[in-house]
Amino acid sequence: MRWIAAAAVTFCLVSAGAWADEPMSTRVLLKTATTNIGQPIKYPRSGEAEITTMIVTIPPGGSTALHKHPVPIVGYILEGELEVRAAGGKVNRYKAGDSVVEAIGVAHRGTNIGKSPCRILVTVIGVKGQPYAVPVKP
Repeated sequence: MRWIAAAAVTFCLVSAGAWADEPMSTRVLLKTATTNIGQPIKYPRSGEAEITTMIVTIPPGGSTALHKHPVPIVGYILEGELEVRAAGGKVNRYKAGDSVVEAIGVAHRGTNIGKSPCRILVTVIGVKGQPYAVPVKP
């Protein structure tokens, strides 16, 4: 009986989309196999998978602490301008509409270089119970 209900819901969703005034569209924001410093992306291999999505807001002139990520982090700049400086001298700049996969295991710091808040939609491909950002002493 559950499968009948599921089929009915699916039919309604598909039918509603087919009757919409405008066709559905998809725009790829980012498709990559490497981080912003050229590393190959590697997923966590142990522990229970956990995905976290959040919005990070950095005020004008503000910076994150120096940190590194043990897991893949994807960011989409909603508003503002961001400069990310990574160990080894790599500097990347991003503006509203840009997507980025952050460095994994490499110290970096993000700074809002604009005159308004920088808002970033962040998705963490993490491990339940483990931090997604680890502070680094300069």
